Amino acid sequence: MRLRMTIGAGTTALLLTACGGGGSSVQAPSEDGVLRITSYDRQDYDAEGYEAQAGTVRFEFSQVGVQEHTLLVEGLEHQMRLVVVDGSTDAGSLDLEPGRYVLYCDIAGHRASGMEARLTVN
Repeated sequence: MRLRMTIGAGTTALLLTACGGGGSSVQAPSEDGVLRITSYDRQDYDAEGYEAQAGTVRFEFSQVGVQEHTLLVEGLEHQMRLVVVDGSTDAGSLDLEPGRYVLYCDIAGHRASGMEARLTVN
């Protein structure tokens, strides 16, 4: 006997959302030029990618939840490491050339769980 299962589009979207992947696919800086990034206890950022203009990029890193998270730019860890816990916010800035960068959390196991995003600097 063969069983056939039908999953509606709404259920499929719900399942895909539950598996991670943040909010929007790409997020640009706000009108004031600050790149705002939010982290969640599910070990995720609010977008898969972010965009910024070359030069001094100002970051504002906040958290929804209680779990500690960090925000670093791969290869520039010694220049900026933002830390949030218990709903806090941290801020910093980096001078960035045009190119592609990787943002990630360096708390043990978080990056391996998918807590990273790309940053495109134009």
